[in-house]
Amino acid sequence: MIGARSIAEPTIKDTIIHRMDPRAKILILISTVFVAVTLDNPETMLLLFLIILSGFALARMPAIKLKTLAILLTLLIWGTIYSQALFYSQLPRTVIFTIVSPDVPVLGWLTNGGLFVYEEGLHHGAIQGLRSASILSLGLLMCWTTDSRDMLNGLVGLKVPYSAAFMVVTAVRFLPIIITEVLTVVTVQRLRGFNPKRFGSGIVKTSLNILTPTLSNCVRRTGTLAVSIQSRAFRANPERTYLKKLKFSELDKALVAVCIFAAISIVLIKLLYNMYTSGIYYSADLRPVYALARGYL
Repeated sequence: MIGARSIAEPTIKDTIIHRMDPRAKILILISTVFVAVTLDNPETMLLLFLIILSGFALARMPAIKLKTLAILLTLLIWGTIYSQALFYSQLPRTVIFTIVSPDVPVLGWLTNGGLFVYEEGLHHGAIQGLRSASILSLGLLMCWTTDSRDMLNGLVGLKVPYSAAFMVVTAVRFLPIIITEVLTVVTVQRLRGFNPKRFGSGIVKTSLNILTPTLSNCVRRTGTLAVSIQSRAFRANPERTYLKKLKFSELDKALVAVCIFAAISIVLIKLLYNMYTSGIYYSADLRPVYALARGYL
């Protein structure tokens, strides 16, 4: 029963998302970036964000990565909404409540006329937060479900120069290593009696103790990597061969076609709508296009 169950159930890397061609994932990510940057409607942005989050369920992400994603999205969305609510500069602006009144002797002058929370800033920050969260979520999904060698092959398969592709993959690979280094340093500090959550001079000392070994380890790893790639003749043979041959499946082709078509269509519709609102170009035959852009995009 145990053997039959292990065969019947897919492993953590045997899902639809994991089996996708890395070139398809890269093209879908690029298309989604264009869509996310172009959209302004909050309902449509929320729908795009939920569709991207559904990919994590299909990929059967482990709990630790879902927790990491939740923390990053919370910090990103909260920080964007908070900053836009306080420093929204466009007009009109509706004040919800006052944090620092302009009549306060010192703080009123330092904040250049007071500090307020604006309703339009909250709305604008929510849209910007969803836009950034969608791009971040899809980027993490692609990195977490794609092996570094496959990602390198995918970039090279899309005619990206090998040196540039290698630098991109190396940067992505270094991120989890840096996070692991920081967690290790924090654990060592706790064993030595430091409290990273303590305010005052303790948190400053802890931050410096984290920064120094983390940077030194990064420099050491960078030097080791440089020696390693030079010893393997990094630039000797421009025509490289790869063990794994990439091949688009029918699902990959369909998803890439849908994403590219949606991205091009949305960008063109928004371009025509912006030309209409700016008074550059207007056509009565494009009224349905204007209505679609105004109501849903």
